[in-house]
Amino acid sequence: MGKQKAISGNQITSTAKNKTTRLIFLLVIIIYTFILYGNTLNNRYSLDDYIIKGKSAQLVKEGIASIGDIFTTTYTSRSTSDGLEKSYGYRPLVRTVFAIEYSLFGLNPRISHLINVLIYLLMVLVLYQVLRRIFRNYSIWFPFVIILLFIAHPVHTEVVDSLKNRDELLSMLFSLLSLQLLLKYADKNKVIFLVIALLSYILAFLAKPTALAFWFVFPLTLYFFTNMKLKKIGIIFGLLSIMIVIGGMMPFWFLEKVRNFSMVENPLYFEDNIWYILGTGMYSLGYYFKILLIPHPLLYYYGYNMIPLVNLGNIWVILSIVFHLGILLIALWKFREKHVISYAILFYLVTIAMFSNIVQAAPGIIAERFLLIPSLGFVIVLAWLMFKLFKAKPESPVNKGASIFFTLILTVVVLVPYSYKTIHRNALWYSDLTLYRADMKYLDNSVKAHDLLGTRIMRKVELELSKQVNVAQFLMPEIEKALNHFQRAVEIWPGHAASWKNMAMIYNHPRIAEHLIAKGDTSTAVLYKRKAISSFRRALEIEAGDAKALFNLGLTYENMGIFDSSAYFYEQCIYFNPDDIDSRSRLANLNFMRGDEKEAIRLNIEIIRLDPQEALPYVNFGNYFMMKGDTLKAVESYEEAALRNTRPQVFSFLGQYFLDKGDMEKAKIYRDKYLEAVQPRQ
Repeated sequence: MGKQKAISGNQITSTAKNKTTRLIFLLVIIIYTFILYGNTLNNRYSLDDYIIKGKSAQLVKEGIASIGDIFTTTYTSRSTSDGLEKSYGYRPLVRTVFAIEYSLFGLNPRISHLINVLIYLLMVLVLYQVLRRIFRNYSIWFPFVIILLFIAHPVHTEVVDSLKNRDELLSMLFSLLSLQLLLKYADKNKVIFLVIALLSYILAFLAKPTALAFWFVFPLTLYFFTNMKLKKIGIIFGLLSIMIVIGGMMPFWFLEKVRNFSMVENPLYFEDNIWYILGTGMYSLGYYFKILLIPHPLLYYYGYNMIPLVNLGNIWVILSIVFHLGILLIALWKFREKHVISYAILFYLVTIAMFSNIVQAAPGIIAERFLLIPSLGFVIVLAWLMFKLFKAKPESPVNKGASIFFTLILTVVVLVPYSYKTIHRNALWYSDLTLYRADMKYLDNSVKAHDLLGTRIMRKVELELSKQVNVAQFLMPEIEKALNHFQRAVEIWPGHAASWKNMAMIYNHPRIAEHLIAKGDTSTAVLYKRKAISSFRRALEIEAGDAKALFNLGLTYENMGIFDSSAYFYEQCIYFNPDDIDSRSRLANLNFMRGDEKEAIRLNIEIIRLDPQEALPYVNFGNYFMMKGDTLKAVESYEEAALRNTRPQVFSFLGQYFLDKGDMEKAKIYRDKYLEAVQPRQ
């Protein structure tokens, strides 16, 4: 055996110093992350957080017991304005995390935001370990500067601030774990690391299919930063492809996948002109780079018509093509020497490609969450350029003090505005209303943004209008704002049926009509009714047979005393929507008032057949008997309705009826039910 070289005191001191430095780096990373995102703990639920607290959260709210069902159902389902149920996506891992969270803490936005920050921090720590490994022969400061730039970049605010985007965080976390394990496999040649890496990649897909962005990152990293042979890298790439099939594709073989994309999300869903697809795709890539370079303004949603449909002749498209072709040539030029710039550029290009709108149209056209992974390539290049600016050598573990000092000063100069923007942006995510209002000045061309803000304003107005005191006069300015947003939405795209219906619902609102009539403005009240009819009809021109528009048209004509038109639209609603109950109930009552009692009874019996637990037909029967003077039979019908958890007025009537009859037991039962029904939900 040969003699081992003695370890010098200087080497021991250097090793100890490096360990201390790395420990300090870790502490800085942890503290800095909490400084940047600590204020998110004050935020409420916001945009798209129906995943946690809405109808789609039903399985989540069943806690750990629901995990089996979570893995056999789609990610989310939503009732749309046209009454359809849209179910799509398969992200059982993130729903499982939400279910466990709910079991432990219930609905608590502070806890939810804390968990998002902790997952982001964990992802950052794993990324830092990956960076330390791939740049192990570089300056110790190089991966540290990269990770600080990554942590602070404001484009990450959406994925941290929006609880729904926990799927993006988990997907990248497990993808990075896979990368770390593949590097360990390359270093130690232990199959266990490869097996766990492949399993981790499946978990990344079970969080969100955006894990596909790492598909080429894995072999790219192994080529640049290991001595693994190309044949072996090819085998690993093949195994990863199998994991993609298992984790990303197989669920859709047995799960229903229904998602009807709309024009407001991305007009490219309906575009088959290849030149517009390519042009808009390159425009999108240019826009993404602009956001990375100058992260302002940041917006929660883009959609139609924020990003224009353009062909290859557009000047911004041409500049984007020149830029992206230029950096690709640089990457290819430096590829054989395995230069860090080549790696960073290729990392950026392969991870941003799937969001370019060229291969597949992306929801919203542009989204900051899509930059979570590609931003790593950007900050690697940025850090490298900052080192080179002061003649520091990132590729060398030894650098002169002055060059590193000025590089770090420049890093701080970049981090200050990044940090300010990130912290400020977090505060805007406090609620959906604060977010919508803050971004609206930049989203004047977005149909969806106008519709969302108008809808959110009216939701707040509805809470006030539901109060006993008539406060409509104080709310008219807010109502006018909502109307303006819906009007702007249909100006941008007249085919947006939801905004026409939302406008019509405002014009048709009974409390607003009461306010207008109370102040003597009957002409405006009549004008509002006409506008409601016109807006509902415009919606029907776009979506013939829409239940909401047909029913409300019938209701509007009924309120105006135009009963023939009212009956016609109720009948049309039933024709196009055979299971509709509300239109049958209104039509039944209309027939009874017009003397056709037989038809009224038939329609109510149809409702009972459609839904035996529906209280409406029994309330209607009770009303009919009351109008005919048969109180006893009316009470019998109302009690049938009470068994089906009917409206509070029925409980109130029954409570008073039995009180007058001296039946104190029943009076108390119905009085308690009434109080329970009118008590505000916590």
